[in-house]
Parts: sequence; C-alpha cells; structure tokens
Amino acid sequence: MIKEKIYILGIIGLGNMGSALLSGVINSGFLKSEEIAVCDADSEKVRKFENIFKVKSFKNLKEIVLSSKYILLAVKPQSVQDILPVFQENCNIEKNVILSIAAGLSTNFFEKTIGDIPVIRIMPNAPALYNKGMSAISSGNFAQKKHMDFTEQLMRSVGTTVLLDEKHQNIATALSGSGPAYFFLFCKLMVDFAVEKGLDKETAKKMVINTMLGAGKVLIKSEKTIDELIRAVTSPGGTTEKALNKFKESNLNKVFFEALSAALNRSVELESVISKK
Repeated sequence: MIKEKIYILGIIGLGNMGSALLSGVINSGFLKSEEIAVCDADSEKVRKFENIFKVKSFKNLKEIVLSSKYILLAVKPQSVQDILPVFQENCNIEKNVILSIAAGLSTNFFEKTIGDIPVIRIMPNAPALYNKGMSAISSGNFAQKKHMDFTEQLMRSVGTTVLLDEKHQNIATALSGSGPAYFFLFCKLMVDFAVEKGLDKETAKKMVINTMLGAGKVLIKSEKTIDELIRAVTSPGGTTEKALNKFKESNLNKVFFEALSAALNRSVELESVISKK
C-alpha cells in the first residue's frame, strides 16, 4: 500500500493575503514548492499559482485537510463558517495544526467548533509578498511549543514577527494588518498635492516613496524616540512646523484615533457576527 504524501503546509484561499504568503514563503526558501499544497474555490486562480510555483493543488477542502500538517486558513472571516463542517469531519487533532489569519476570529472560536485542536492565530500584512511583512502571532490553548516555533519561522521567512497575548490581536489587526493602507493613502495624498501644484506624477511618486522609506530606516536605526525625531526635522518658524501646526489645527490626532478605533471595533464585531450564523 502506497503511503499518501503529507504536505507541510496547506494553504486554503489564494486571495491577496494567501497568495502573498505563498509567494513570500517560496521566494524566501523556507519551504520548497513540493512541501506546499493549495486550494481555492476559483479553479483558474489555482491553476495560475500551480503553474507559477509548481505547488500541489487540491480540488476540494477535504483532500487538502487530510493531506496537510499545517493548514493555513487564508479565507475571509465571513467565509470561515461555511467551511468549518469539513474541518469538523476531517481534522485529526493529533496531526493537524490550524493557522488562521481570519481577522476577528479567536483560537477559542475554532477550538469550540472543531475540538481540542492546536490553533495559532496570525495577523500578517500584505508586504509579506516582498518579505517585509509584519505578523502578530498568538497561541491557542492546545498549540505546543513546536507548533509555535514552526509558525514563527514560517512568518519570519516573509518579514518580522511579534508574539502577542491573544487579547491584543484585534489591536494588531487595526495597527499592522490594516496599516499599509494608511501609509499608501498618506503617500497618495502627498503625490496628488504635488501633481496639483505642477510636478509630474512619476517624479512626485519617486520623491514621496523614497521619503517614506528613508523615514522608516531612520525609525529603525535611530536611538531617538519618535517625538525626538519629529523635533529634529522641525525648525522653529520653518516649513515643517507650519505643516505640523496645520495638522494639529485640523485635529489629525483625533481623526487617526477614530479611524483606528473603527478598524479595531470591526475586528471585535466580526467574531460576534460570525458566531451567530
């Protein structure tokens, strides 16, 4: 009797985040193509990634669950409830480990539904595609050290990780999970301003992007606090001071806090909404 191959990582869902993690993990060399399996409702998308990365594809959830050790759930939180019956019927609590990146869904949510299975909750972000991701990782009640070690190594292969008490995961979702979009928006506004004032778009984009990257490098390398760095750029009576004063007059702090609170609250709401389905 031929023993069926068990893949180290099975990725369910090849949307923006699932495909970013697939690309990042393979490009980093942490796992080989032949160690990864994928599954998605969109067969065309599956064929695309199968051809690009030479990974194994499965047509249905049952097959990938039975054939994978670590199962990365990269589907939208609203879709999780639809696929849970497959996990209830086919997960082996001695062999499978669930890695969930579904915003708002706790490890306890899966444990209550599936059983005493190892579950690890992860909040990654889109820059994982370029090995510059930020991932917050939290352990469920039944995850062992070896499971956490693997997950840390997996997510470090696509960027930086932090270990969090799960009670802080919704903050991570609002902060680093959604965070890239905030920076993209701020950059877009700066580019739009420059174009409106007569600068060509490509030059403006180059200036803004490299200013952001340079500021990020300073934040990483400097021993100064963020407040000290702001003061270092702000000459009394100068242009930066004028801009910062206008931000203050417009109550930018309040707008930012309200925006992040909205993201945080939505993350909290998701589990409540999904659990009631």
